[in-house]
Amino acid sequence: MKVRNHLVSLALALLLTALPFGALAQDETVTIEWWSVASEEYSEEAQRGLVAAFEAEHPNIKVNLTILPESGFTEKMTTTLGAGEGAPDVAFFWDNNWYPQALDLTPYIEADPDLDPEMYFEGFWKTRAVWQDKVIGLPLGVGANFVMYNKAVFDAAGVDYPTEDWTAEDYIEMVAALANPDQKTWGGDRPRGPYRAIWQNYGAFPYSDDSMTVEGYLNGPESVAAYTWLWDLVATDGTPTPADIEILGTEGTGPIDLFMAGRLAMATLNQGHMLNAVEAGVEFGIVPEPQVADSERYVNAWSLTCSVWAGTEHPDEAYEFLSYWVGAEGQRYLMENGNLFPSIPEVLKEYKDADTDYAQAFFKVLDLKQVAEWANDHPCKGTVLRAANDAWDLVMLGEIGRDEIQATLDGLVPASQAALDECRERLGG
Repeated sequence: MKVRNHLVSLALALLLTALPFGALAQDETVTIEWWSVASEEYSEEAQRGLVAAFEAEHPNIKVNLTILPESGFTEKMTTTLGAGEGAPDVAFFWDNNWYPQALDLTPYIEADPDLDPEMYFEGFWKTRAVWQDKVIGLPLGVGANFVMYNKAVFDAAGVDYPTEDWTAEDYIEMVAALANPDQKTWGGDRPRGPYRAIWQNYGAFPYSDDSMTVEGYLNGPESVAAYTWLWDLVATDGTPTPADIEILGTEGTGPIDLFMAGRLAMATLNQGHMLNAVEAGVEFGIVPEPQVADSERYVNAWSLTCSVWAGTEHPDEAYEFLSYWVGAEGQRYLMENGNLFPSIPEVLKEYKDADTDYAQAFFKVLDLKQVAEWANDHPCKGTVLRAANDAWDLVMLGEIGRDEIQATLDGLVPASQAALDECRERLGG
């Protein structure tokens, strides 16, 4: 009997050593923490449904989902990442300051037969997944600014609709033709700030690519041309003034409300506003922000970086969930059970209204070069723009002559250069 038991034990030991890695633990359940927020793109219900779908396919991994308000999310992430303990295994890493605490996913992706960087929109992969030559997350969803035009307003004014190849000068002409200041109706809106899509369409950047020089950039011919375009737009009296926007904001009336009411013929909006207009039954079209001849065309676009915390005790399981959530399966689920537009083109093609004109126009915008590509590589941009803000304010308020733009920008160079130098030194060169 002892000999028989010994032989059985030996055979069992040999069998177990031949099992694949992890088979011994197949009955063990690992719990990972996922912190998230709820939004129009993905409700709490949709995210909990995603967890249930994942757990059904991965019975050895349990996902504990915690939904936080946006402000609370940012505060808790900053606190726990700063302390180096208590952070979730998986979460949005929407603050660039958190990137050093994200796990480098490069080896996981290289070993994953079901996930490839090329499956994502190239621009969103560059701006949301890659940081300092590391893959610190995956891009969830896509968003972008574009110009929506109200067809009824154009038809009533007898103005032709804008086309995909329209120019910055076309925009100004249409705004002037469509506006009726006496009735408080406007032809279009103004940019949100300088050195976004229109500025980069002009080839204008606030300082050199090596982050050393402001002279010739902030006050260079491209920047002067962009500010002059803004001056011409303001001079049409066909756009809401800063005072108009402040009053309308107090009244709870934003650009999308004005647009759908026919008081704003064109507006720079996004995919969420697009869906609102569809639901309201407004007849509209979409075009990219206007281009500038002989210059590359840009788009203000965004996605959310979803990452694994470098301090996780369960990196394999955390990646397994992350790659599901932000991979094809998870983004398809959130698209079909929410309002998410996936960052994976092949999944986006499955969108229920993908064959509509507005969806096709939106999809085209997503392929343009992103403003964030330059901004992400130049973290001093905001610091320099704050030092140069007078130029923007003076033009927006109509307190500067058209022929004074060059001198105004020239005068802002010293303070902007000092801001750039300080920022560069603070960030370690």
